[in-house]
Formats: sequence, C-alpha cells, structure tokens
Amino acid sequence: MAIDDHDGNCLQEDESLSEDRINGGNGAEALTRVELDVAYSSEKLLNLEMLLMQVADRAHDIESVNMGYEDISDESVMKAFESDILSGILDMEVNELQSFMSLLQIEIMEARQNFCQGEHMEDCTATVEEKLHNAEESVKKLQDSVADIREQSSKFERTLALFHNETRSDENEELENDHLTSIKKPQTVDQQRHVLQMLEKSLARELDLEKKLSEYRSNEEDLKIKLHYTERELYCMEELMEICLERAFEAENSAELLQGIARELAGKLQLVQLNLNSSLHREHEMRFNLEENMMQLPAEEAARERLTSSHAELNDMLSSKGKGLKASVMEAEEKGILASAEILSLREKVMALEEQLRESNVQLHLAKTSAETSQQQQSALQSDLYQMENVMEGLKANVLRAESKAESGEAKYTELRKSNIALNEEIVFLRNSESEKRSVLERRYKESNTQLEHAKASVEALEEQQNVLYAAITDMQSMIEDLKAKVSKAESRAENAESKCTLLTETNLELNEELGCLRGRLEYLETSLHQTEGAKIATAKDIGIRTKIISDLVMKLALERERLQLQVEKLAADVPASDRSMEMTTTTEESSGAGPKMETWAVPTYWAPGFPISHFPFPIIIFICVLH
Repeated sequence: MAIDDHDGNCLQEDESLSEDRINGGNGAEALTRVELDVAYSSEKLLNLEMLLMQVADRAHDIESVNMGYEDISDESVMKAFESDILSGILDMEVNELQSFMSLLQIEIMEARQNFCQGEHMEDCTATVEEKLHNAEESVKKLQDSVADIREQSSKFERTLALFHNETRSDENEELENDHLTSIKKPQTVDQQRHVLQMLEKSLARELDLEKKLSEYRSNEEDLKIKLHYTERELYCMEELMEICLERAFEAENSAELLQGIARELAGKLQLVQLNLNSSLHREHEMRFNLEENMMQLPAEEAARERLTSSHAELNDMLSSKGKGLKASVMEAEEKGILASAEILSLREKVMALEEQLRESNVQLHLAKTSAETSQQQQSALQSDLYQMENVMEGLKANVLRAESKAESGEAKYTELRKSNIALNEEIVFLRNSESEKRSVLERRYKESNTQLEHAKASVEALEEQQNVLYAAITDMQSMIEDLKAKVSKAESRAENAESKCTLLTETNLELNEELGCLRGRLEYLETSLHQTEGAKIATAKDIGIRTKIISDLVMKLALERERLQLQVEKLAADVPASDRSMEMTTTTEESSGAGPKMETWAVPTYWAPGFPISHFPFPIIIFICVLH
C-alpha cells in the first residue's frame, strides 16, 4: 500500500510538472523537451525490460517448484516474495511510464501548435515536422512495447496468484484433516530463524530499493530542474540574440546615414577643389596680364625719353633762331626741366607701385583667392592699364603738337607764344591728371590689400573646414569598418533566411500544383454538371412533347369513340325484327341456363400510355357471343 501511495504521488508530481512544461516555453524549448523526454522514456523502457527479465526468471523458478504445501522450502518462499515485490514494482513503473507517454503525446501536439501558429509560423519548416513525426512514431513504438510488458507482467501475476491459492488450499485441507494435531512436519526453530532472517533481508532489500527509487526520483527532479534552467538560459540567449540583431539593424541604418553624409561631404570637397582650381587658373591669368604690363612699361619710358629729347631739340632750335626768343626759350627749358623732374618723381612712384603690385601678386599666390575677388582685381588692373595707355597716347599727341609748333615757331613768334601757352596748359593738365591717377592708384592699392586680407581669412576658414572634414572622414572610415563586420553577419543571417524562403517557396509551389489539380477536377465536375443539366432539360423537353402527343391522341380517341357510338346506335335502329327475335331467344336461353352467353366488349374510354397504338389501327366495338 505504501508503494502504491508513493506511485500515485509521483504520478501526480509528473503530471503537474508536465503541465507546467506544456504551458510554459516556446516552440524551440518544446522541441528540445520532447526529444529529451523521448530519450528518457526509451532509457526507462530498457530498464523495465531488464526488470521484466528478472521477474521472468523468478516466475520460472516458482513454476518449476512442486506446488505441494509439504514440499515448499524457504528459498521458494523467498523467491515468491521477491517475485511478488518485483512484479509490483514493475506494475508501478509501467503505469508511470504509460502516464508519462500520454503526457508526452499531449506535449508533442502542443509543440506542433506552438510551431505552426502565431509567432512561429515562419519557423514551421519541414525539419521540425520530421522531428515531431519521428517523435510520434517512437512514442507509438514505446507504447506498444509497454503494452507487451504489461501483458507479460499480468501473466506473472496470474502464476503468483495460482501459487498463493494452491498453498492456501493445501493449508485449509490439512487444517480440516487434523484439527487437534499440529502440522505433520512442524518447522524447527532454526528454520523459523532462517525464514525471519530471509524476511529481514527482503525487507532490507525493499528498503534499499525504496531508497534507490527515491534517489532516482530526486535525480530525475534535479534533471528536470536543470532542464528548466537550461530552457531559461536558452530563452535569455534568444532574447540577447534579438537585442543584438536589433542593434545590428540600428547600426546598419546609422551606417547608411553616415555613408550618405560622407557622400555629401565628398561632394562638398570636390566643389571646394574645383573652386581652388578655378582660382589658381585666374591667378595664372592675372600673372600673365601683369607680365604684359611690365613689358609695356619700357615702351612708355622710351616715349618719355623721346619727349625729353624733343624738348631739348626745341630749345636748341629756339636758341639758334633768335635772341629775342631766348628768354622765352629759357623759360620753356626751365618748365621742361620741371616737367622732367615731375616725370621722374612720377616714374619713381610708378616703380614703387609696381613693387607693391608685385608684393600683392606674391600674396595672392600664397592666399589663393576666390574667383570673384580675382575677377574684380583683374578688371581693376585692366582698367588701370587702359588708363595708362590713354595717358601715353595723350603724351604722344602732345609731343606731336609740340613738334609741329616748334617747326611753325621758326616762321612766327606769335605761333611760338601760342605753342608755349599751349605747352604750359598741357603741363598743368598733365600735373592734374597725374595727381588724380596717383590718388586712384593708392585707393585701389588699399582696396586690393583689404581684398587680400579677406582672401586670407577665407582660406584659413577653408583649411579649418578641411581639417575638420578629414577628421570626420577618418572617424567615418573606422565606423564603416566596424559596420562592415556587422553587415557581414547580417548577410549571413539574410542568407539563412533566404534558404528558409526557398524551402517555403518550394512548399508553396507544391501546394500550388495541388491546387491546380483540384481546380482542374472542379472544372471537370462543373462541366459534367452542366452536361447533366443540359441532358435533364432535353429529356424534360422530350417528355413535354410526348405528353402533348399523347394528349392529342387521347382527344382524337374520344372523338372517334363518340362517332362510333353514334354509328352503333344507327345500326341498332336498322337491325331487322328477325334479329331481334333471335336476340330474344338467346335471352330466354340465358334465362333458362342452357343457351349461349353473350358478352359485349368495348374499347375503354382511356388509353394506357405504355400500350402500342399500332395494334389497333381503328377502335372497334366487338360483340362476341361465347357459348358455355
């Protein structure tokens, strides 16, 4: 009884644990649990088979023993007792295994539902179905083997029951035969001690077995707890994998964003490089223009020297012409000297300005000015050059005028005065124009200096931006390398997903083929239904036509019947008296009972639809006299 109670408690614990396992966990955990339970049940079945072999040995020994009560020994009693205990343990284990197998079937069904519904619709692959199918087949085989073990254990229980009944029947017979006497062969004290020792040993073995069973159950519970912890760890690992995957996707998105930013920065760098190249090109053009201006300066100096020489020649010619004109010529020479001195001072200023322009050119080369400032400077320099050319042309015109006036001064003194006055006016004009040009050049020089400073500031800002961009690009490269590794992992996952998708597509194609076959069958059935409906309609039409024909024939028959009745009535009216007398005689004979019997047959007023009309081309009323 204690063993049975312990068995019931263990079964209840197993049921509760199995229910907890079925209710908790996801599909993957359920699949691993099913595999472990199948392995556990197979191992337990092997142990039960070993125990069954031991019980079979004990039962064979009991069957070989003589069943007489007098011949029963202590060893046979111990063997019977051991076999009884082992058979009880075997029944208990078999019951437990059967309950566990039923729970395992329920667990397999739950695992299939967890895989094929809800979140695990994508993971319901052919491999999982094969595993579950194999598990079901193994469970069925185990159930069959357990049923065989139960049958064999029931046979052993029958043999033990027969042994106990025979021993009890022998005891009762001996008690009835000898009520007053003791047993024929009483047991000695040594035998009783031996039996007690054997019973003690059997009890000790039973206790050891119970301890072992408790240890096994504790180990089983420990294993279940370990399985539960491993399942929890697997669940945690899956959660960590999901978190890592989410982070990987976030990193991929950030990598794409950073790649877009890097592309934008690369485009900006290309634009900056293009601007720098254009500024360098413009700088080379400015340099070329300055060199041309420097080449034109010696020509201007030569023109000025020609003016001085022309002035000296004029002075010589004037001194040789007349004494009266010496004073005026001296004054003119003094004015020419003053003009030459002013020209020299202007030349020095021009040289200084040229040096300043060279310095500004060097600064422009170092600063790499932008396109707009270089264009403005180029336009300003070109305007300056055009103005200088205009001044040189004016000076040339003045020299020509002075030469013409000197030639005409030989003829007329008055013309020399006029020419001197004109020269004085031109010198004043030149002085005023040169002072204005000087102020304009100084102003432009200041503007060029300010533009150079702005260009330097812009270049420094561009260099700082480039440094920042290079630093950002290096950081981006390191980030991109890290992201490439993550992308490779994601690609491997994507490949796995693609393989699963291919499997799903194959299954979908198979299902589509099956659907196509079913649709073809449906179309065939629909066509057959349409054909049957058409046949029904045709038969209905044929039946309607035949009914109309039959109704017409019936009407015709009725009319013909009426016509024939009229003819019969006319014939009856025309029959002679002799015939009437004959009819009277026949009637009298009928009344006497010796004469002939007349019967009148007439065509019925209706026509059977199945009767052929060709047998009676015309309906006739027949009078038949039958002699009896």
